[in-house]
Amino acid sequence: MEDLEAKRRIKAKIEADKAERKRKEEEAKAAREGRLVSTPAAPVTAPSTPKPAAAHTEARLRLQTPAGTIQKTYPADMTLFELAQQLQTETGLAVVESFTMNFPRKTFAAGVDYGQTLKEAGLVPSAVLIVKGL
Repeated sequence: MEDLEAKRRIKAKIEADKAERKRKEEEAKAAREGRLVSTPAAPVTAPSTPKPAAAHTEARLRLQTPAGTIQKTYPADMTLFELAQQLQTETGLAVVESFTMNFPRKTFAAGVDYGQTLKEAGLVPSAVLIVKGL
């Protein structure tokens, strides 16, 4: 009788170890794939409410000019034209012809896109712009 009971305990321990190993393998695979794995022992939590989108009021810009790099914070409602005017007074560039973003690749040309605000142009909360002057 004792031998039978010992065998049952050993078999139960082996099955528990197999289940634990399988659960760990599934978690590792899910982590590699970037998804969540559902565990039956995990308590069910109430869905959380989504955070409201942040209302950014400033844009941190890094401007790469022929004279060097400038890093400043500007109001989000400032237009690209105003930014070009401010750069002309600071750097002494005759005319700012365009601003270019590397990622996502986009060029803001003088006269065409300069009426957009920094927020409308997608430069909020931060961006890097390459300044091309004449």
